[in-house]
Parts: sequence; C-alpha cells; structure tokens
Amino acid sequence: MFIRWFGRALALIGLMMLIQGIFLMSYSVVGGGQSIGPIHFLNGPRDLAPTIPLEEEPVVLLAATVSPTPMPTLSRTATPTPTPVPPTATPAFPARWVATATPRPVPLGEGPEGIPDPRALLPFPPKRVNLLLLGSDQRPGERVGRTDTIILASIDPEEPSVRLLSIPRDLWVYIPGWGFNKINTAYAHGELSRYPGGGYGLLQDTLRYNLGIQAHGYALVNFEGMRTIIDTLGGVEVTVRCPLYDVFPDPDNPAITGTLSLPTPGRYHLDGKHALWYMRSRYSTGDLDRSRRQQQVLEGMLDRLKAGGWLLRIPSLWSGIRQTVQTDLGLDEVVWLASIGMRLDRSRIARGWLHQAVASSQISTTEGLELSIYLPTEQTYAYLERFLLGPLPSRAQPVAWVEIINASGNPLYGELAAEILREAGFEVARMVEAAPDGQPTRVSVLVSTVAPATNQALLHAFRLPRSRLEIAPEPGAEAPYRVWLGADFNPCVR
Repeated sequence: MFIRWFGRALALIGLMMLIQGIFLMSYSVVGGGQSIGPIHFLNGPRDLAPTIPLEEEPVVLLAATVSPTPMPTLSRTATPTPTPVPPTATPAFPARWVATATPRPVPLGEGPEGIPDPRALLPFPPKRVNLLLLGSDQRPGERVGRTDTIILASIDPEEPSVRLLSIPRDLWVYIPGWGFNKINTAYAHGELSRYPGGGYGLLQDTLRYNLGIQAHGYALVNFEGMRTIIDTLGGVEVTVRCPLYDVFPDPDNPAITGTLSLPTPGRYHLDGKHALWYMRSRYSTGDLDRSRRQQQVLEGMLDRLKAGGWLLRIPSLWSGIRQTVQTDLGLDEVVWLASIGMRLDRSRIARGWLHQAVASSQISTTEGLELSIYLPTEQTYAYLERFLLGPLPSRAQPVAWVEIINASGNPLYGELAAEILREAGFEVARMVEAAPDGQPTRVSVLVSTVAPATNQALLHAFRLPRSRLEIAPEPGAEAPYRVWLGADFNPCVR
C-alpha cells in the first residue's frame, strides 16, 4: 500500500545518503508477551503509523521480502536503478561551516536550584561538521513530538570518516530556560515555547550546555518515512547476533499483531516493516542493544544507497527532500556532504553509544511517576573526548589490528566477531576459517609492544576472563593479536 509514496521516498533517500543514512525514529515499548494489545507509553498512547499525505501518482515497485531464517547466501530484492550521472568536481567546503559561529548565551531562566555550570565546548578540528539526526514520535494531529532518537554524526572531510554517537533519549539534563528533564523533551519544548531557533535551537543549546557538543545542522524524519525508504531500497541485510522474538501491532492491519522471529544468529534480509521492528524491539533487550541494532540496520541502508548511485542525483531530488525532511541544510551543504559520502569507506564509520558511559537511576516526578533515567558523569565526558576527538583505528595504529581464526564450526561467526571488534575500536587484519579444534575462545598476544589496557579492552569486547589471554610471540605476525573463536563462542554479547 505504500508504493504510492515512491516519489517522496526517493527524495528522502537523497538526504539519507548525504548524512550517511543514519537516523530513524524509535518508540519506547512497555510490556511484551505472546500477544499484546495497543502499546503504551509513559505519557499516553502513540499511533505507530502516522499518515503522510502524498500527492504523487502510484509507481510500481517490487515488494521487499523478509527471510526469517539465517541465509549464508542472500538473494537481493530487485530495486530501481537510476541512470548513472558522471561525477563532478568536489564542491567547496560550505561557507556557513568555514568558521564555527560563536554560540549565543544560554539563558538560565527560573529553573530549579542546583543548575550545573555549562560544560566547556569540545575542541573539534576546524573542518569537523556535527549534524544532529533526529527521529520524532509526533502523533497525527500533534504540532510537534519528542525526539526519541538523537544521533550525532560527526563528519571529518579530511579522512573522510564519520563518527556516529547515539545519545540516550532518557538522558537527564538541564534544558536551558526551562529546568531538568529528559533530553528527548527539549525539541518539543523549544517548538512550543518559541525558543530562538525553535526545537532545534533548544536541543542544540541543551547538548552544548550539558555535554559540550556544538552542532552545525540537523535533519528530522518521522517513522513512516523510514519504513518507506527501506522498502524502496528492497530491504536491508543485517547480521543478527542475538536471537530475537517480539510482537507488534501490525501497521497494515491494526486488528492483528505481527511477529518478529529471528531464532538464531546469522544473516537476515528484512523488509521495511520487519527492519523497524528489529530496531524498535525492547521485549528482551535494553535501550543500548536497541541503539546498536538501529545503527547496524542504518549502515546496511548505507550499503544499499551507495550501490544505487543516489548521491549523483542530489540536485534533482532536493525539492522533494525539503517537502519530506525537516532540516536547516542548504543545497550547497547537501551537495558537499554527498561528495564526502562518495569517498567514504564503511571501515571509516565509527559507532558509539553514550549509554555505556552514564549512570542509571530512578527518580520520582511531582506527578508521582517513577522514571528511569541516565545521569552524565565524569566518565561520560571522558568518553566523549575519546570517541569524538581521539584517532580512529588505522594502519598507522597497528596495535588496533586483530586476526580472526574461526574454529567455531559456524562459518557466520567470523563476521559476527568482526563486527564486535569494530564496535570495540579494533580492525580486522584478516579472517581465516579453520576446522573446529575443541578449544575454547581465546586471545593470543603476538607482539611485545602492546599495552595491558589494550589487552583488557579486547578481552572485554568478547566478555572473556583474563585466563583466556595467552602470550605467544610470533615473529613477522600480520597483527599484534589473534582471536581464536572456539566452540563456546557466543556472539550475543550485551
């Protein structure tokens, strides 16, 4: 029923590619079980599939399929192929970003006692561009919704590279001029209170005040647009680490529930509806794991977008983009971002989650509600500096390279281990399939120049005890580490 939205979907695909396709809206689900009724939210029900009025004529599009079982070899659904356009010269760095504007003073207002001092701004390199990728839970008939997904895309045009940082929607912060609340409420309050710059202005100031992050622009999309994009692309392929089962109200038929069943680790091909369920599920997992799945699916979207050549068609798509996506980006900035996307290798996309560096807590509101929140700590600020400002793994940092020997007996486990390593800040030098040897999973240190902290980080990535670390010097080793995946290897690390 959504193929009639094809025209707008192409427009949204254009912007998604420019900012690396990394944003989506998410909904907080409370409850679970074999069958459920309407999903309930903290502040009232949410409609899961807001209707977007569209005017385009229907366009025939092959429907994406979902393969609910692991597939060593994946078949791809046919997708429309655009007419190739010859590449053009790299556009100049956008004028608005040549120099970071001096942030405006943040009002303290009549907030509660105990307002913290603002954090010092992080010293980003001169040409680093920070974009906020937002997903709104806006309901039909509502003027504005909460930003339940906040992802910072920090783009370095020199490498090029992109660092994606998921910020918990339940992060408890001081919202300038208002008071303390969850960060996902800042955008809506800014819109409704007519804050300078609207919702984005207040969210921008909130991030700067509490975390020292200066944003240069934003893009906001709703739920249905994301589903449409994935289906237009013919679905996405994901590497599932942990078995996942959940049920959701089916947006195509609200009278029934739909099932997401991914029973074993492996490669799956998901259509738009099932991909969104995969990213939204919280029945058996937490918000951190959900954020991991969000970024994983969106990197899969990046692969499909680059293969389709949409970057070369940005100017012709811009009019439709502006009708579908709320953004302050201009066409010159979007074209510049497209040029970065053309040069970007997937290995230069770093993924981070602020969830890992905050303190969890419970608070009671004046209305008697018990809220689960995250609190920033000194560890939070140290993580931000390390992830956003530190060097990314590269061949210039050989200590970050790891060799994988897959002796688990499952040919897919090598790929899963590689993803775990990338998330932990390591790179894979090579991967070798070996016959099962009956030995447990272990880490071998092949050189004598590595630091104990690096050893510990590698063990932590695989949730291994120190007893699984062995010192085995090997002259001429291609990498300082070798990870042996044994019969006990469990890719489901949370």
